[in-house]
Amino acid sequence: MRIAHIIPCSNKSVIEDYIKFVNENYNIKNHTFYLINNKISDLEVLKYNNVHEIFMLKTNNIINITNNYDKLIIHFLKLKTSQMLILLLNPKIFMNIYWVAWGADLYQYKEKKEGNLLEKIKIEVKNYISTKFRKKIRYFVGIFPPDIDFFRKELHSDAKTFYASYTGNLYNAVYKKNHRIKMLENKISNNECINIQIGHSSTNVLNHISVLNNLSKFKDENINIFIPLSYGNKDYGDLVQNTAKALYGDKVVCIREIMSMDMYMEFLSTIDIAIFNTPRQIGLGNINPLLFMEKKIFMPKGSVMYDFYKSQNINICDYNEIQNLNFKDFINPINMKEGRNYMVAELDKEKKIEMWSKVFLEPVKLR
Repeated sequence: MRIAHIIPCSNKSVIEDYIKFVNENYNIKNHTFYLINNKISDLEVLKYNNVHEIFMLKTNNIINITNNYDKLIIHFLKLKTSQMLILLLNPKIFMNIYWVAWGADLYQYKEKKEGNLLEKIKIEVKNYISTKFRKKIRYFVGIFPPDIDFFRKELHSDAKTFYASYTGNLYNAVYKKNHRIKMLENKISNNECINIQIGHSSTNVLNHISVLNNLSKFKDENINIFIPLSYGNKDYGDLVQNTAKALYGDKVVCIREIMSMDMYMEFLSTIDIAIFNTPRQIGLGNINPLLFMEKKIFMPKGSVMYDFYKSQNINICDYNEIQNLNFKDFINPINMKEGRNYMVAELDKEKKIEMWSKVFLEPVKLR
């Protein structure tokens, strides 16, 4: 069975770890990877003969791939409206297309209707085509368990679904060596500075400004605030950085450059409290290692991630309660052993192989 993968080059670690995992554990002749709009100069996976670059994905590329392969797996669904419309006119194509949702392409694919009447109509049409395209998908892969329920309910879909998480955990050094981790209770007893992380990227769905304002009552406490803004919307990142500096001065560090994976994991090991103020699934590459390192994490109650982790008996804190907490209660250590246990289970290589085998070995439908 010949399987093609289309992957955008927006996350180096996801791309490299996933391709490495597939090529090491499956027949390399059965998989071909097309990397879209690659601007990453040092991608190691380009050494593989089954990895190719496409600077700009065109409709003809998609049609040719679907015609020449038994399956097309689209990692992160972000096609142009014109491309989706043309593909909708070829319904047989959908019989063997698999969609691996990353987050925004599932929870936030619709554009807000803004502007004059004509602009609003255009956006309405785009949203209709985007929704119609997603409803036509016959195979859906969720990388986070709640994604599957959201997909079914939001799109009223009866597509076949799979849960198959990405494989970065298998290669991430944080899970293989003991980082120098100071537990929160030790730092409190030694009256050391408490390190707080807000979000993981320059993405407005993380609601950074609200978090900064909510934490401002602690600005005179012994804290440092770290805000990773190395990818995403630059203008939004500038707004967050300016607001943070105005509120907290030198106590804020905004990370604007991309670090190596080892350096970033070393950085996460220094964090005491992390806040992800978002309603949807996002930032798993940060949250997973933070759970493994038993860090205190705040998320809004009722959000997708909060509810899921709570269902796994992980002691996630409710972000909405911060407004009612004094500093002592805010930094109060909690038991995060279940978070580490959850991640240990996620490190099972055979489990990952079993997950992705179900996707790869699903019988091909004749067109």
